[in-house]
Amino acid sequence: MQQQSVEHSIQERELCFLQDLTEKLASREIDLPPFPEIYARIIKALHDPDISIQDVSRIVVAAPDLCVRLLLLANSALLNRSGVKVTDLNIAVSRLGLSAVNNATVTLATKDVFDVPKGSSLSFMLNKTRMESVRVAAYSYLLAIRAGMIDEKHDAMLAGLLHNIGTHYILSCAEEFPDLVSREIIDSWGPGIGQALVSNWGFPESISSAIEKQSELLLESNEEDEDAIELRDILISAILLSRADKGVEDPDLEYSQIPACRKLGLDEESIPGILEDYTDEVASFVSALR
Repeated sequence: MQQQSVEHSIQERELCFLQDLTEKLASREIDLPPFPEIYARIIKALHDPDISIQDVSRIVVAAPDLCVRLLLLANSALLNRSGVKVTDLNIAVSRLGLSAVNNATVTLATKDVFDVPKGSSLSFMLNKTRMESVRVAAYSYLLAIRAGMIDEKHDAMLAGLLHNIGTHYILSCAEEFPDLVSREIIDSWGPGIGQALVSNWGFPESISSAIEKQSELLLESNEEDEDAIELRDILISAILLSRADKGVEDPDLEYSQIPACRKLGLDEESIPGILEDYTDEVASFVSALR
């Protein structure tokens, strides 16, 4: 009898949690957290068309953790193809470019926004989700280059970094009842909440749309040219590559049936080789933003 009472209480709490989440999402009245002030200032400065590399270096000094990340990124295999070690912040910023600096800033900002107390039962899940986002960002960047979308490679990386932001929101809201955080809830509501967050923060519509549609694997292209590669194709394929890399892919998954994979030439035969080719670059990128 007591067990039935406990189960009923959990079900009621789960229902309240889902109803509140649904209403907020539908009305766009989600309590959207702002970017931390220091990172917001840096991102605003980075969008100034007249800003110089020296100016950027002076601004990011105000965020020591970001400086460390930029130096690590500048020396990563993903973004440092020359292999020449960089120890000077000015050179690091110059080598990375403003888009990569912006993405590193976004990574640290979102980490701060959805931070939970150390020792929390959700801290492990949050960190695991964040690391997954970094891996997907690396694969997105590499897939964009592989597809010849050089101008879109940094947007692809940014979409990867932000694709799990809805999951972060759900986890941060569920601090009081972590037992209610299920894979079903995250899969159902994460992309929509992520789209709302990214739109609220002022990122391009192409990125927020890709995040919203990341789970719609069988969705055909909106473009007149059905073979045209869209940002969501890159994101979907990067998510699948990341899962295959971690050995958590669906055994019933048929890559040939997924439009995004077909466009990018991903199938059961090619994926092992692609993962092997990208191993060092993805690992170095994850290490730099850990």
